[in-house]
Amino acid sequence: MTTRVLVVDDDTSVLRMIEYGLQKLGPEYQISLANNMDGAMRLIEQNQFDLIITDYMMPGLTGVDLARVVHRLSPDTQIVLMTAYGTDKLRYTTTHVGFDGYIDKPFDIEKIRDIIRDAKISKSDEPAIAPETADTPEPPAPSPPTIPQLLQSLQINAGARAVLLTNVAGEAIKFTGQIDRAKAENIAALVAANFVQSTQLSTLLDNKRTFKSGFYEGDAYNIYVCDVNHTSLLAVIFDVKLRPGVVWFYTKQTATELAPLLA
Repeated sequence: MTTRVLVVDDDTSVLRMIEYGLQKLGPEYQISLANNMDGAMRLIEQNQFDLIITDYMMPGLTGVDLARVVHRLSPDTQIVLMTAYGTDKLRYTTTHVGFDGYIDKPFDIEKIRDIIRDAKISKSDEPAIAPETADTPEPPAPSPPTIPQLLQSLQINAGARAVLLTNVAGEAIKFTGQIDRAKAENIAALVAANFVQSTQLSTLLDNKRTFKSGFYEGDAYNIYVCDVNHTSLLAVIFDVKLRPGVVWFYTKQTATELAPLLA
């Protein structure tokens, strides 16, 4: 039986290395490659893959976005994330978005071969789930996410460099990502000051609080700021290669979940 595998990475040199390294697997494994999300989506729509190995940081959509689409189209497909941004927080968050494995870059090609060999074995070894009976107790309701968990999820889903939660006084409440405390506090102060000024500008225009978000463009990174509950702000720092619309979507979603926790 043929095992169908798709590898997605925008770095063509990485794809060539993987393609060469996987030739040792033999003809019972069919390997497809994609160097962008559009190509990956076309292949996924046309084929049923047993395993998808995708890079985390991709132009446009991230590996997490791809995983969400695959789970809707093909729930049985296993998905493994590979990234150079490996952290314990990233590993923790990816377990909650449906990944079956995690590979740090730079990686050992033998590890990828082992993952592919185990792709079907792990599925076939899963025990059958007995049907529920009337006497089966209801599972406990999942605990609501905490503020740190929401920030970590936003960082992963948006593919952001860092996420900060600050109050309008410019004090950093919580932050996560590739940023230290000193820089987080300075950014929080500047973001809050600029946002407060924007709000004051809106009141001069129409005497209403109409500005609910702000966007700052840079050469390497952009910053998107969203008003959470009139007293707290959510700032997301992300690479200019990422689509602002994706960041906007996940930031708005997180702000809605944060609002009752900050009330």
